[in-house]
Amino acid sequence: MSSSSSAESSLEPDLTFPGMGGYRMVSLRGLIVFTICRKACIYNPATRQSLTLPTFKSNLFAQQEPYKHVHYFFGHDPVLDQYKIVCSVMIASSFSEMLFSEFWVFVLEPGGFWKRTEYDAQAHLPTRQGLCINGVIYYLAFNHTRRYHVYCFDVRSEDIRVIQAPHAVPQFCTSFGFIEHGGKPAIFDYSRITETGVSELWVLEVDGGIWSRKSLVLKLCQKHLVDDIDHNKKLIVHGTGENNEVILALTCPCYLLYYDLMKNDVRKVNINRVTTPHVCIKVEPAKTSAASKPQSIVDSYTASLEDMTAQGALDG
Repeated sequence: MSSSSSAESSLEPDLTFPGMGGYRMVSLRGLIVFTICRKACIYNPATRQSLTLPTFKSNLFAQQEPYKHVHYFFGHDPVLDQYKIVCSVMIASSFSEMLFSEFWVFVLEPGGFWKRTEYDAQAHLPTRQGLCINGVIYYLAFNHTRRYHVYCFDVRSEDIRVIQAPHAVPQFCTSFGFIEHGGKPAIFDYSRITETGVSELWVLEVDGGIWSRKSLVLKLCQKHLVDDIDHNKKLIVHGTGENNEVILALTCPCYLLYYDLMKNDVRKVNINRVTTPHVCIKVEPAKTSAASKPQSIVDSYTASLEDMTAQGALDG
């Protein structure tokens, strides 16, 4: 990495590892889950192993409604040290008329299988990647009210709780992210960062279902870092890094912004040698001999997890 100033630097990417096609990637404790053709796939960057979970037979797939939506979430229960893949299936006749939702859960353990869970939540459409914090999966979704709500899925009990998002969060705006901030779910609204330098941070106190709001204003000396963003260039939140830094990415030109919400400080990293505006990566299954080939996807997952643990990828 080279640096021209304290606020801006450049990075030469190393894309030699097998990549991932599909979309909606979510990482948790050293593993990555992504989606290809409605199937959940798991990738271990440490061992470069990948596996695809079996499909489940939802009756909703056979319905004639024009809109079908499948969204996967990844959760971990720290008490039982158990991983679960959670799938939300929704069908609708139109955006404003969501008809049915189902929840399916796959426990990553020997003999694991998809099971449908019973829940009382109304049909809803997830719009952002989920977060897993202290054994609870949080995700943002629309329901029939066309308002955002936060859905809280307890990984161990598989119970669901629903909390309404702040009314001030724009309904049809894509310029905000659902992030973890200080160990809590939060909404980061950066829709005005280019025009005014102002961002809004909403942090959820889960126990009371109360949101706290904080306005952030870019320093004048850092305003130039976002000057080349316009409505035709999507700045997208890709989670948070160390020290509560929000990671925002722009594809053309390709760079990352790291926004430290605690210090209200932004730094920019230019990504060199990326020749296409959208980088699509393909997962290549790990090659194994016939003698060592896992007998099932669960065996493959277990072997992958053991390898990763041995390399310290799950520490911390």
